[in-house]
Amino acid sequence: DVDPETLFRVEQSGQPVVVYECKLQGALCGMSVEGTTSAISAHIRGHGITGPDNASQRCSWGGCSKMLKKGSLARHILSHLEVKARCSVCGVVKCRDYVLREHIRSSELCQLASAEIVHGPEGRLLVP
Repeated sequence: DVDPETLFRVEQSGQPVVVYECKLQGALCGMSVEGTTSAISAHIRGHGITGPDNASQRCSWGGCSKMLKKGSLARHILSHLEVKARCSVCGVVKCRDYVLREHIRSSELCQLASAEIVHGPEGRLLVP
């Protein structure tokens, strides 16, 4: 089963995406969700994780119990999924896309680079 919002985006775009099984403990839904912050944010809202971004929230993904701000939860879950970003010029891999964008801005060699997504090992390709 694929998260309905993810499935809708795939059908609308006609492009394949990589999805990951939801592992929120205590709320296992059996759904798979795209490995992006926006898709994960939408999915966790469906689990009732709502409220202000600065509210404290415990991560329960795969048994994690780290406390963080709710606004950081989706990005934190990406670290569990091992989704990263790679520079198209030099191949350096960073854990977050904004860290890679800083590398691209500050590197003379990589000024024209783009960020390539490095999918985690548990991802599976969903084709429209």
